Amino acid sequence: MKVKSFTTVNYVDLSPLATIRETISAFLGYRVDIGCITKDNKLIGIVHKNSIYQALIDNSSLDDPIKPLINKNVITIQKEQSLYEAREIMVKGNVSQAVVLDQNQDVYGIMSKSDLVNSHMTAFQDTMSRMKSLIENLQDAVISVDSNLRITTYNQTAINLLNLNGKHLLEAPIDLFLPPFRRWLIETLKTGKIQDAKRITFQDLTVIASFIPIREVNLVTGAMVVLRDVTSYENIANELETTNRLKRILDSALELAYDGVVITDNNGQITMVNKGFMELYQIDNQLNVIGRPISKIAPQIPSEKSLKYNENMEGELIQINNHPCIVAQMPIYQEGKKFGAIFKIIFQQLEAWKDILHHMEKLESEISYYRGELYRISKETNPFSAVISINPKMERFKQDAAIAAKSLSNVLITGESGTGKELFAEGIHNLSGRKGAFIKVNCGAIPEELLESEFFGYADGAFTGAKKGGKPGKFELAHNGTLFLDEIGDMPSSLQVKLLRVLQEQEFERIGATKTTKVDVRIVAATNKDLAELVKQGVFREDLYYRIHVINLHIPPLRERLDDIPLLCNHFINKINSKTKKNIIGVAPDVINRFQNYHWPGNIRQLENVLERAFHYSHSKWIELDHLPKELDLLGTGNPLTIPARQEQNLSIDRKKSINQTEKEVILQALKKSKGNRTKAAELLGVSRTTLYQKMKKFQIKEELELRFTSS
Repeated sequence: MKVKSFTTVNYVDLSPLATIRETISAFLGYRVDIGCITKDNKLIGIVHKNSIYQALIDNSSLDDPIKPLINKNVITIQKEQSLYEAREIMVKGNVSQAVVLDQNQDVYGIMSKSDLVNSHMTAFQDTMSRMKSLIENLQDAVISVDSNLRITTYNQTAINLLNLNGKHLLEAPIDLFLPPFRRWLIETLKTGKIQDAKRITFQDLTVIASFIPIREVNLVTGAMVVLRDVTSYENIANELETTNRLKRILDSALELAYDGVVITDNNGQITMVNKGFMELYQIDNQLNVIGRPISKIAPQIPSEKSLKYNENMEGELIQINNHPCIVAQMPIYQEGKKFGAIFKIIFQQLEAWKDILHHMEKLESEISYYRGELYRISKETNPFSAVISINPKMERFKQDAAIAAKSLSNVLITGESGTGKELFAEGIHNLSGRKGAFIKVNCGAIPEELLESEFFGYADGAFTGAKKGGKPGKFELAHNGTLFLDEIGDMPSSLQVKLLRVLQEQEFERIGATKTTKVDVRIVAATNKDLAELVKQGVFREDLYYRIHVINLHIPPLRERLDDIPLLCNHFINKINSKTKKNIIGVAPDVINRFQNYHWPGNIRQLENVLERAFHYSHSKWIELDHLPKELDLLGTGNPLTIPARQEQNLSIDRKKSINQTEKEVILQALKKSKGNRTKAAELLGVSRTTLYQKMKKFQIKEELELRFTSS
């Protein structure tokens, strides 16, 4: 708290030429014991009532000037100082009152001991309020900040959950330790409303966070974040009937296998075995092997081929306990990441190996089904996980898309080219629960004369050159599923009529067919055009427009979500790194700054293309400005992103913080790769050691680096 908030500004202001009579009159009028002697609002000294009394006792006249009574040795404090600093100054000066000055050294007011007492009472009430909030939420992690986003309080649960060092937390900016929470804390301070149940990923931890405002005398003076580890929710999810059913399928498939089957995690720890494996290795109880390394239980199996080298092994003859066996193995993948391996051991009736292999293939099919179902469930849990964003507009859009997916209505996705309309359409299908396929049709890429056959298919002999037996159209392929009509604004008028009939009747006829085919298809359409305007122009049918325009989702363009650019850059750089032998650390801060000032007419697709081109032209560890395409207006020569004047200053501050955070993370990555060696880190970054030390001091990296190395 600041001195200015508790200063008495209604003070006695006297001229050096004032008389004792005028001074006494002012003291009585203001009911104070002290007056400030000023000239042009600059402090000359003070006069105290005790000095007046003594002068009168010494027979001074009421009309005598007070100049001889002025005390020029005055204790002063600044109005922007904290109350604790003010108290120390007054105690050290052994005074009960002090003159408060502003930044221009003009007199601002008087602070007395009573003012300090009032301020400390206020501070005490503030502390009690914060402590009460913490106690009420002790079952969760709690951290509070003041209006400047500096950490004021936290509980032990927060320290344990987030692996923080409590010594450096108090008064530290929230950005220093918990940057993902900054945006929601600002929103809470700004609106004074609770921001509830936000799913946030931080380092290796995923939490559900609620942001609660802290009020003092009806004013929002801070905020606190309440965190719960999402693991508790995942434990509940594991009890869902679907998961249990899939596990029973896997257990049954393993027990029906003729020979030995063992499954391990990515570290080679056994997670499942069947009776055949236990019989081969003479194991009485599964508990004796679950969780133990396969290399210890079954050292004859060359498990490193799948676990270490990611190789499939179709069949290899080995000896296990004097039994000739054929071993096959393969790694298990989910969403492109390996999370284990499966091993099949054929040892019974090798003369009938064909029959045995048939059953083993059936087992493998069951395992594949199980993986597929797990993948589908994970996609249903978060169908838009591939959308990289922290922007509030995009978060709201994803929530609206999830609601739309659960409905039965047709959906129209609008947005500029390159914003990811197809990605969201597929996510809506995955979340909808429809059992059919997701079929895509680009209405602008198929020749007009082929559109009808593409949509509705054709019967055997429908025309010369027709495929024998006919061909199903997109509607048949999408039966019980979703048909995604991309660029629907480019659909010819002739096909619009037929499409409308199918949407109304849910039936159609193949070209050249005599019977009607009924389908159950949900339409998700997308366009970057203004369909309402096309309706006015007579280019697009009004009745079809209202048929597909039941739910409208508009994807914000990239220029409206500039805070996502650092995340998107990092995502695309990692994506390109994984495809090539190069290892780019990241995008330079000045490039991020330029990116956030560009209007991006091609949106995210354009950003990815720009980064991919720059990646190949970069000969260092960074994407720099001179690696960018010259034909783009990324150098600020024209067409800059227009920002309202009242928002420009705040946006500039946010960008600067974003750039600083990016630069800091890159330095930390280099230090981590070099295991803390400053010289090697400087070489990786392409800077001098002096520059590296300056940056580390600027971002307070030394303390955080020690913390990270300690926790790792």
